[in-house]
Amino acid sequence: MKELWKYFEKNDHDISIDECGIQTFFPGQTYNYNTYQNFIIHYIESGRGVYEHNGERHELTAGQGFIIRKGTKVRYYADDSDPWKYYWVGLNGRHLDDYMKLTTLLSNFFIQFPENNQSSQIIKEICHFTRDNSETANNMVWYKYKLYELLLALTNEFRDKNHSLELPQRNYEEIALEYIQSNYTKRMTITDVADHIGISRSYLYRLFKHKYELSPQEYLQNKRMKKAQTLLKNKYLSIKEIAHAVGYENQLLFSKNFKKKFGMSPTDYRSSVELE
Repeated sequence: MKELWKYFEKNDHDISIDECGIQTFFPGQTYNYNTYQNFIIHYIESGRGVYEHNGERHELTAGQGFIIRKGTKVRYYADDSDPWKYYWVGLNGRHLDDYMKLTTLLSNFFIQFPENNQSSQIIKEICHFTRDNSETANNMVWYKYKLYELLLALTNEFRDKNHSLELPQRNYEEIALEYIQSNYTKRMTITDVADHIGISRSYLYRLFKHKYELSPQEYLQNKRMKKAQTLLKNKYLSIKEIAHAVGYENQLLFSKNFKKKFGMSPTDYRSSVELE
């Protein structure tokens, strides 16, 4: 029985939470598939089961866990007499491997959580919070905090002594992209982004354009327009409400930029979608 299975909006952050969940299995219940997710860490709270990946078989019990990683064929199933209950958190992002290199988890597929460990408790906290709360701006800040708390716990509890514990440094343009991703629905200018980082707008422009082949303004505009397209499929939202939802106080400016981007007004776009 799935108590929780939550997918989060995909983003371009250096690292982020993709999904999380809680599941209590029926006796013998089985999953068998080719993995497409980047990295999902499971913590077994109770019961027993078997995890197989690429033909290798591991019998696991409470206090242990397993990792599902992209590109592997996995099969896992609960014990017939004592089926397991587990929690999971999926991670993604451009720097995911950089963080995991600090641990022994990059190449391992099954794990033994240390006694009195923090990482399994944080995984459970993330799942319980998701089950009991809706997504809001404040809650997304909480997720970011918990994500880095989880990374710290993993590096402490599954430390790879062959690697430095220094976390990868982010460039200004990467910080700018993350800031835009997190704030594009608000009233924001590129000057605000540059001020947040502590560099000039012109310097940010050069760095961002070189890395992403778009100016920060073009990226912000594309992000807003793509979101607006999605919102326009909801016939109960007015054009003014959609404009505000993607960071525009001026509905006319929103409509002008939308038409410039897609060749039709928001109203005409909505009508075309409804006719499909």
